[in-house]
Amino acid sequence: MNNAYWISIAVAALIVGLVVGYAIWGPNAARLPELEKEVSSVRAQLGEFKKKNADLEANLGKTANEKLNLEKENAELKEAIEKAAKKKAR
Repeated sequence: MNNAYWISIAVAALIVGLVVGYAIWGPNAARLPELEKEVSSVRAQLGEFKKKNADLEANLGKTANEKLNLEKENAELKEAIEKAAKKKAR
């Protein structure tokens, strides 16, 4: 009788576990195609964001190079002005 009691407890726990598991995951299993659509949409958006990010990084690199070139030209112009001022002072 002691074994029958524990067996009935185990069976009841199994049945309760199955019912609770279905209550939690069963309805969501029917939503799988919807989730796949959402995942593919998010992946497409992620691809667009990565492309835009790469474009922005490339633009930032160009801008940084242009800034460095302008700074170099500015320094060269200052040197030329200083040299011209020194020649004029002589």
